Amino acid sequence: MSSPTRPNPLKRVILEGYILPYKYIIGPVTKILLLFTLVICPAFQIAFYSIHAFQVVNYTTKVSMFETVHLFIVIIILSLKVFMVLFGFNTDYFTKFISTIELLSNEFNSTTVGTIKRNRRLNLNIFVPTFICYGILSMIYILPHMQKLGISKVTFLIIDESLIVLGSLFLHNMVCNICICLRAAFSEINAQIASLKEASNELSNLFHGIRNLRKRYSHAVRSTQNAEKLFRCFITLFYVEYFSQNIVNIVRLFGPQTKIEPIFLLAILIRTVHLLILTYNLVSVNNLSRQGMEDLYELSFKLNSIHLYHENDIFIARMALSDVGFTFANLFTINNSFITSMFTLSLTIIIALASFIYN
Repeated sequence: MSSPTRPNPLKRVILEGYILPYKYIIGPVTKILLLFTLVICPAFQIAFYSIHAFQVVNYTTKVSMFETVHLFIVIIILSLKVFMVLFGFNTDYFTKFISTIELLSNEFNSTTVGTIKRNRRLNLNIFVPTFICYGILSMIYILPHMQKLGISKVTFLIIDESLIVLGSLFLHNMVCNICICLRAAFSEINAQIASLKEASNELSNLFHGIRNLRKRYSHAVRSTQNAEKLFRCFITLFYVEYFSQNIVNIVRLFGPQTKIEPIFLLAILIRTVHLLILTYNLVSVNNLSRQGMEDLYELSFKLNSIHLYHENDIFIARMALSDVGFTFANLFTINNSFITSMFTLSLTIIIALASFIYN
């Protein structure tokens, strides 16, 4: 396989940090990795659970019915991962994201580049150990079934689960890396808006300054839209998986004979860490996209031309839409209100299910 031409240094900054080498991240290697780890491997688990797990399903009590529902949720989530990679992950949007964000990266200074690299290292330093721990916990959960299933099947399940964890790590890291680039782009624009407000430039220069920032903001919005289309299905599936699995797990803790094991709590904690990191990055993009609005409003005080007012008003109106960012199934923008609503809804469902099953 021939490697692509070496990108310029600024483009290389955008392409680094994705676990795969930067020269392969845009090519078919990304799709092949995801097909193997999040299509083929989950398909094997779906087949395994369908053949072996349904043999013990029964509907005699509410508790047994709830365990059956839990099994269905696991199979549905695995199936959705397969469909997500096959039909909901279009790498063309990643290419469009790179081409658009590259227009903004030309003005990244050394401080911005250093911040991008530092945030990437921080994400990797958290993601890699936690995903390794989660993979080990999955192995520990599977090992007790060795006597019933046999060494070969258990070994196969462990390898299969490890590869799925690898695919999830790759996507989580990729989303956060893209968010870091978007945060840097919006932060740079906000800083220039603030400097424009404080500068004592000629009013004639303000027109070109505001229009140039509007153009850069448009590039940042377009980059965000391409990234959102690329990861829309993955982000939606992650939130569905996290909240559905944890609702089931927490409800099971309310059982009268349930023994709380440290491994069980550690698994929930690790997934919560992943949720917090991903959510922080997603919400930060939305928050930073609106952060310069107050500076634009204050800038209007020094304007004395209808053309300047018009340019500034257009900029304020675009920034006030609050629709820039990632979405849940293209229905809700992921912001502070969305996260609060999800946790409130989950708590309500947990209380209702626990009362219904165990009372």
